[in-house]
Amino acid sequence: MNRLSWGTFSGWLRSKDAFHAGVVLVVMLLNMGFGLPRIEPYSAVDEPYWTFERTPDFWRAVRGQKWKNTDINDKPGVTVAALSGFGLLTIDPMPYKPLREEPKTPEQLEAINTINIAFRLPIFLSALLSLPLFYFLIRKAINRSVALIATLCIGLSPILLGISLIINPDSLLWIFLPLAILARLAYGKTARSHYLALAGVLTGLSLLTKYVANILFVFFFILPFLEYIFTAEKKHDIPSFLKRALRDLAILIALSIATYAALFPAVWVKPEIILEGTFLSAAFKSTWPLFAGAITLLGLDTILFKGKISGTLLGILSRFRSIPAALLAGTLLALSVFVCINTWLGMKWFDFEAFVMSPKNSEESATLIKSIGTMLSDIYSLIFGLHPIAFLFLLSALILIILRKMKHSREELVVVSFALFILLYYLGSTANYVVATVRYQIALYPLAFIIAAIGAVSMFESLNIRKYSSSFQRSVATLLLLLILSASLFFARPHYLTYASSLLPETHILNYKDMGDGSYEAAEYLNTLPNAESLRIWSDKGAVCAAFVGDCSVSFNKKRFEANIPDYIVLSTGRKRKTVNMWLSSNVPIRFQDAYETVPPEFAVILNGRPDNFVKVIDVKKAWREEE
Repeated sequence: MNRLSWGTFSGWLRSKDAFHAGVVLVVMLLNMGFGLPRIEPYSAVDEPYWTFERTPDFWRAVRGQKWKNTDINDKPGVTVAALSGFGLLTIDPMPYKPLREEPKTPEQLEAINTINIAFRLPIFLSALLSLPLFYFLIRKAINRSVALIATLCIGLSPILLGISLIINPDSLLWIFLPLAILARLAYGKTARSHYLALAGVLTGLSLLTKYVANILFVFFFILPFLEYIFTAEKKHDIPSFLKRALRDLAILIALSIATYAALFPAVWVKPEIILEGTFLSAAFKSTWPLFAGAITLLGLDTILFKGKISGTLLGILSRFRSIPAALLAGTLLALSVFVCINTWLGMKWFDFEAFVMSPKNSEESATLIKSIGTMLSDIYSLIFGLHPIAFLFLLSALILIILRKMKHSREELVVVSFALFILLYYLGSTANYVVATVRYQIALYPLAFIIAAIGAVSMFESLNIRKYSSSFQRSVATLLLLLILSASLFFARPHYLTYASSLLPETHILNYKDMGDGSYEAAEYLNTLPNAESLRIWSDKGAVCAAFVGDCSVSFNKKRFEANIPDYIVLSTGRKRKTVNMWLSSNVPIRFQDAYETVPPEFAVILNGRPDNFVKVIDVKKAWREEE
């Protein structure tokens, strides 16, 4: 028995499963090794809304059974409050709430750092523990080779690691939304009902995190038809197929809404919140009538015409499936190539950075050119946020689809489905007059990495590299990829959210709407100055104030500013346009345009190695006295 057990175990150690398990474990250890040191020494914008308001408010309402008061945010951010609330077990943040812009003692500053650790850690651990689930579901939905490479890309992505280290709905949306899609794809491949149930629960968690997740309803309506067209299922008995598709969709939506209602106490006393967070949400208001109309027409066709109309259309699309496949893949490929060319030519036709700097536009300002620029800017924020090798693999997947060289229908289905989802997401953001910045489209990054993984595997198969290479050589190639991707984390640390691909020229910036990178270091420098507690500073980001021991202001009250000039100002690239415009008409003896561009700083943090992406500290009296 012992020999049999040891033989079985030693055989497993030599198997592919053992190698894959080892690689996933290494990825998790690397992710943790790079992430944990960054949890404390960081000051983020918007986080105080969660640490001092929304999370305590949520759990205070739960303890007092004041269910209505658990409606803390329009995101709605329930999962964020639930997970970060574990921090309340170790420290009460409320005594420190008034100190954000006030002078602090070293002990108070240490307590604020402890609060940040306590509230951020559950979010980070959730992201870390999601990596094996990504591997498992990708393997079930596609295959093990794609699962391994995709998990490498996801687990070693600087941007995904960076977002996982802050308290924000996007820190969880990138986990729940892609996993919901993968669970639904696993159900389509295996026909096992527990994957459909998992997809429903994950969709509910996505909706509890951020309202934009309701795009999943539209995608899950379309997905069965894509599966019918692009997989090798028998294509007869259309009425049964349509009934099953509608049944599965109804089950998935019902489970997602049940999850939403069960975990959101405000729904218990105000059921209409379900509609406000799903079909009547701001992000869905322009598309839900089309969605409802499509389901109605499909239902009528199924009942009245036995699916003849749908069957005819599906038959045509199945016969000529290379056309819609090439159209979707070609559209994403063409837009990506155009974005690269426009960027490399110095933003010749569209200034993507200008769009990203002002991501929310009014309906009155919308034009066709602006809408096109918005969508192209969305793609700019995606492709230059991928590691160069992942981006090249993504392009190879799209090219193989167009050339009809992808050998497996399952991979073809996933690439086409994800390309459609990405384009639908961008159309939705454009329709709602919002540019999908890096953070706003964070949930698309795992999907892009999965496309890239399919591209890598399919490219090797098309070139017959896999046929002529040994298992050992493929393992070495995997470990080399792990090393390359790890290097991107090493060079991006500790400001992972400011990461931009080396394919992006050094003069350009990807993520203008960062979460406060460099603010902690600026405050730390100021804290080392003599009499730091008595200094008065002004910062264009509140994240600096949270970590500074002296008097700090972010107010745009010009009269107060003119009456009391600060000792230092702290400026960051992402707030340049807003600050310069706000102070343009003031009589303050500080020319902010010069302060951002030409005045030499006392201290500066250069983000992602790009000189134009900075946080800098300027000694006001020294700078302008020398000028005079």
